[in-house]
Amino acid sequence: MSLDLCLEADNALTVPTLGRALEKAGASEVIITDGALEAFFISGLTVRTPGMTTDSAIYAEDTKGIDLRVAIRCNIRIKGPEPEGQSVMGDLDKIAQSIAQVCSSHFLISFQYEETLYWRDATGLRRE
Repeated sequence: MSLDLCLEADNALTVPTLGRALEKAGASEVIITDGALEAFFISGLTVRTPGMTTDSAIYAEDTKGIDLRVAIRCNIRIKGPEPEGQSVMGDLDKIAQSIAQVCSSHFLISFQYEETLYWRDATGLRRE
């Protein structure tokens, strides 16, 4: 079984910046090719994006009052049981914190667009 989350961010978050943030968050491998990104964590969490998007609409149902033009959308997949000593949710927390530290992007991380787990706006990073 796998679970899908989504990261939606404004244009302050670019693919190279996201790559740096994921490395800082502990990704075991980050691959950037032709503007697309794939990242892998030992916990089993993966992050993928085809790159920047022209569809600027926010898909998350609960925007937490954020009004942003989406410039990058990423799939965050949690697949299977995590290896002993690893934490998928810990990695997700590190990802959100790392993005907030490496750039000024406003963003949302939601569970299947239905429940917003993390968001960053002008007041900073917050968690549900």
